[in-house]
Amino acid sequence: MHGRRSPMFRVTRGASFYIATVTVCAMLGFIVGAPWPILLAAAISLPASLVTLPASYVLVGLLAMVPGANPSISTGSGSVDASGNVISSVTTGLPAAWFTITTAVLGTLALALGAVVNVVFLQVLTAHRRHRAAVARR
Repeated sequence: MHGRRSPMFRVTRGASFYIATVTVCAMLGFIVGAPWPILLAAAISLPASLVTLPASYVLVGLLAMVPGANPSISTGSGSVDASGNVISSVTTGLPAAWFTITTAVLGTLALALGAVVNVVFLQVLTAHRRHRAAVARR
């Protein structure tokens, strides 16, 4: 049978480095809670991050609807001594630990997936162009 062969995908060192860079930037941003590494990862993984990042935030929004995951009110109180040292503090209304961890993992995976999609897209595009060039030479 002489049908079309499915393309074999190879992950090169450059592609691996690219995916790792996006993943580490996203992971750093979500763990530290800083927006700039997340935005950097999103910018590096364009154009796929235009779909994957908003999708991850939609999933986080759906997870936030689980009762007890992400309360809408946060309150706290505390007391300090005369020198400003905290004696006691009580905080209520913080997100559940599983919710915080899951949102970081979802955001990181979404941006990493965007990088993988970009690599696969470029490999398909390159294979298509090589095939067209080979057909044109015949």
